Amino acid sequence: MKPVTFPVTRKPWQELRDAKLAERESKIPKEWRVKFDPEPANLLSLAQSCGLLTLRELQITDNYDATSLLAEIAKGTYTSLEVTIAFCKRSAIAQQALNCLTEIFYDEAIERAKWLDDEFQKTGRTVGPLHGLPICLKDSVNIAGYDSVVGIAAYAFQPEKENSVIVDLMLKLGAVLYVKTNVPQSMMVPDTDNNIFGTTRNPIHKEITASGSSGGLAALIKFRGSLLGIGTDVGGSIRVPAYSHGIYSTKPSSGRLPYHNMKGYLEPGAETVGVLCVNAPMAVSYRDCEMLMRVIAETEPWLYDPSCQYLPWIQPKPLSRTLSLGVIRFDGEVQTLPPITRALNEVCNKLKAAGHEIIELELYKFQDISDNAVDFFTADGGEFLKSQLDISGEPWSTAVANGGMYPCEKKGISEFHAYSSVRAELQRAWLKYWEETAQKTKSGLPVDALILPIQSFPARPDGFLIRSHFSRTWNLLDYPGIIFPVTTVDMAKDDIDMPPPLNDMDAKAQSTWAKGVRERLQGFPIGLQLVGQRQMEPKLFQTMDKIANVLGNVQ
Repeated sequence: MKPVTFPVTRKPWQELRDAKLAERESKIPKEWRVKFDPEPANLLSLAQSCGLLTLRELQITDNYDATSLLAEIAKGTYTSLEVTIAFCKRSAIAQQALNCLTEIFYDEAIERAKWLDDEFQKTGRTVGPLHGLPICLKDSVNIAGYDSVVGIAAYAFQPEKENSVIVDLMLKLGAVLYVKTNVPQSMMVPDTDNNIFGTTRNPIHKEITASGSSGGLAALIKFRGSLLGIGTDVGGSIRVPAYSHGIYSTKPSSGRLPYHNMKGYLEPGAETVGVLCVNAPMAVSYRDCEMLMRVIAETEPWLYDPSCQYLPWIQPKPLSRTLSLGVIRFDGEVQTLPPITRALNEVCNKLKAAGHEIIELELYKFQDISDNAVDFFTADGGEFLKSQLDISGEPWSTAVANGGMYPCEKKGISEFHAYSSVRAELQRAWLKYWEETAQKTKSGLPVDALILPIQSFPARPDGFLIRSHFSRTWNLLDYPGIIFPVTTVDMAKDDIDMPPPLNDMDAKAQSTWAKGVRERLQGFPIGLQLVGQRQMEPKLFQTMDKIANVLGNVQ
């Protein structure tokens, strides 16, 4: 049987780049073009100051999360059409400020919204629980009739023939789809930059990374050009960008959300083995992430997608007891910088004051887990990605070239099987480690969840790559995690020098906190990660609810 390949366009990458940029530019109506002169470092206020949005459009896009906006649409406060136009316009502003979009289909979205309004008028009911809500997508989510370039020039002008399964289910639930968002070449580096669409900027500060690989998605949602989107995560790709933008995301375990017919940087079929990539929601509130996962589960996605397991959304019984939470403070390689240390201390202190129990834990077997994950990520030596780049003569992007992962030696099938055996043993070791936390809790039960950073440092300068074991660990173990913002960098509290670095990577992280450098991070968001056990997302959200009640500033 011949290997399955993706359709490609055999033209020079520069020609494909220019044509894709022109195509994208043509999709923004002339009356929605804006100029920012002078352009501020913080770009968040441009939607209000540029004059394009009406007061009602600002109200729609500024004042709600997805859950509350859906309630207003269902009540008839807003039509699907006016909500869709508002977010189309605001995403157009975001694109011009942040370079966050790849595919734009406003006309189709508006027609879809009109149809939804007609159905609502005829029946008096919404089409489904996502009725009229514009949802943005990472570029790797396929929509029939549109490209999924995923940062590789040869994939331009090769429109997908079928939707990803998750797209079909969201449409069934009443969603409106209107844009796709930018990713890095390879989708395996933590900056969103490629040779076709360029670099996406973080709206909080244009010189700080949007992170990756779901950086375009995060930038758009932080700008409130969308309230809810679908990205992916195989090593931190949904969680790190959410953290860098001060918004929310949830990485589920594999099998929870549909993943069939997605576009990746590996050859077709490769993402069905090894460390499994998952679809994941990103939003302006964590309850939006829960809502999206719950309503998709109610469609019984396992009937449509071979990657989905039978996982009905079973709401846990009310939890009357206090929580027992494990806290992990060190990733084993890079010391947490002062804002992250303070955030973790403040959260733990508030939880303890509310009667919850905090148990000190370690990032157990972090090095073995990290090594095993990298073994999987580099199994094909980067050969397929390089073969796709070579079709158009496209070079490695700067981030991929500097990332240290590709090119590398290709592994054989026996080595791949050995990696799988090691992973199974690591997963078993962590099950035992978690179970043994019962020996440390007052209740005699294992901890309910883990609280830890997503990385040891705040959002970093674009192109400055620093490794973190706080993210990829949970992909290899296949544990779900929620990212939630808790505070911001405050130089009145965080202007603290670090102890001597432990190693070269620690020194690199500390260089972002040098005197004269750290001051520009004033006001930047700092968030944490809540991790649960495999495929226990409903319990994880229940735990998050109790934590949010204590913290008060978590949505």
